Amino acid sequence: MPKWEADNTHIIYRRFEAGESLVGGLETFALEEGIKEAAITSCIGSFRQLRLRNLCRHDAEGLPEFERSLLDENLELVSAEGYIQPLPEGGIRVHIHVAAARPSGEMVGGHCEEATTYTGAFMYLHVLDTQV
Repeated sequence: MPKWEADNTHIIYRRFEAGESLVGGLETFALEEGIKEAAITSCIGSFRQLRLRNLCRHDAEGLPEFERSLLDENLELVSAEGYIQPLPEGGIRVHIHVAAARPSGEMVGGHCEEATTYTGAFMYLHVLDTQV
């Protein structure tokens, strides 16, 4: 069975203020803190805008086709998970999937290309490796 180990792990907390970018804010935070690999273990809060991308089908050649949507409305961030991963050419990739609820309770979700917080958000990261 495949196994992955990391010597330097710890959990940190990041609070996003109202009006802050979730993806961009996390990327900036990770770069400033020297975080190159982490798992997003928990994130709740609210959005005033959410840009989603969802895989909807594959074309005739087997290539994925995506549908994008921009939700310009207040949403409750019910859950988010994802990761921060180092890129081979340097830098990092922030990848987040979200589930959010409209005031009616209707759920929306998918790959979060970007989101702007409404009242804020609270995120826990399990940092797997850091630059020392």
